[in-house]
Amino acid sequence: MTPSEPKPSLPLGARARQRPGPAEASPAGRRQPGILVVDDQEHVRSVVANLLRQADFAVRTAVDGWEAIELYRLHRATIDLVLLDVRMPGLDGPATLAALRRLEPLVRCCFMSGDLGGYAEGWLRDRGAALLLKPFETAELVRVVRRLTGGIPPGRAEP
Repeated sequence: MTPSEPKPSLPLGARARQRPGPAEASPAGRRQPGILVVDDQEHVRSVVANLLRQADFAVRTAVDGWEAIELYRLHRATIDLVLLDVRMPGLDGPATLAALRRLEPLVRCCFMSGDLGGYAEGWLRDRGAALLLKPFETAELVRVVRRLTGGIPPGRAEP
């Protein structure tokens, strides 16, 4: 995200989020790649989710690691990638990923953070996850998510 991008005017800490039902089908009839965005900061979570929806991804959001685990448990068949903040209260990103891996050893994950909280970049990548450092540009976010979900969503060209 860049400082010039407007932040949504949602109250901080708001628990209400858009939650899609089953992943929507694209015009070609194929399922949109599903993304679970996990960040304790409402404005970050909302902006990232909206940018990904505009790029034709089906998006769910979680406010923390515990909610991410529960959403993944319920919807794992439609979640192709977890975008996971590194530093969160309670269960941080690496601990959340470890719990998700107990549910699904091959879960795809990309850490996103502006503050690694004492974790080294190499250590995070050694967990089998990609790393996206904040602030990031919209094009970089979409490019990384497309690469990690196996390509370009149906009906779209690579930017």
